[in-house]
Parts: sequence; C-alpha cells; structure tokens
Amino acid sequence: MSSSWPAASDLLEEQLTQVFLQAADPTPAQARLRLRFIHSAPDACVLVDGSHGEVTLSRGEAARRGPADLTFHLSGPRAHDFWRGDLNPVAAMTGGVLSIEGPLLRALTLAPGLRRVQAAYRAATDGTP
Repeated sequence: MSSSWPAASDLLEEQLTQVFLQAADPTPAQARLRLRFIHSAPDACVLVDGSHGEVTLSRGEAARRGPADLTFHLSGPRAHDFWRGDLNPVAAMTGGVLSIEGPLLRALTLAPGLRRVQAAYRAATDGTP
C-alpha cells in the first residue's frame, strides 16, 4: 500500500478495512462493540462490528447505516499521522483531527488495541512493522 494518505474514498476504505482485519482484537471487551470510523478529506466510512462475537467489516454507505456504540470522526491527511501512531489521541483531539461520539470511558477501553491497529497501518503503508 501507499506510504501517503489516499486521495480517493474507496482507496482509504480499502486500506482501513485491510488494517482492521489484520489487527482485529478477539477479546470479549472488544468483540461486543460496533465502531464506526468516519473520515473527511477524502470522505470514507468503515464500520467494525464485533457485536456478534466475531469481527465483520463494512464500508461506504453500508457502514453509515445502523447503530454504532462509538463513532470516531477523523479529518484530513493528519489522520494518516494518527493511524501511524505519530499523533497521539489527545493531540489528535485537541488539534481537531479526531472527535468521538459516544461514551469516552468506553473509547478509553480501546486504547490497548489502538497500538495493534497503528502497527498494522504502519506495516501496510510503508512495509515496516
């Protein structure tokens, strides 16, 4: 995959889908949640649904429909820095790159899995673990 932020929505959705599949967390705390990731610039949406005990993913309009326990809004190419782990969640939130809909305490329980997702994203975007 590319080492830069995709310019097209479908490319970003495909990239994130592959990353989430690779980094899927099978633990019960993660497996009960529906997590929606909505990006702007480019517009993209991916839903990671673990509510039935296994992770399923949808993207595009299918990901925008239905309920989500948490929705993460990420904007612009700086989201690439967030996914790579070069921009921590607090800096991303205060800098306007990341906002969260839903219970913040529930979002905090996802922090350990974020490292795994960021490692998968880095590997997918530049070939290094």
